[in-house]
Amino acid sequence: MRYEFLVAGSVSETVEAAFPELTVTKSPAGGTSLYGPVDDDARIRELLERFDDLGIPVVEMRRLPD
Repeated sequence: MRYEFLVAGSVSETVEAAFPELTVTKSPAGGTSLYGPVDDDARIRELLERFDDLGIPVVEMRRLPD
């Protein structure tokens, strides 16, 4: 499974480094997309907790087609 996490604004290099398993791209709408493989629900929770620990609100999360 692959998931995409959309966050508002740009993210720093420090934040990008905190998610080495995800690809980071800037959205044309001004946000940032972080996406990549996610094995299971526990992994989703781990990623969401990491966003929360860094103070980055996730605007949207969605499963991507394989």
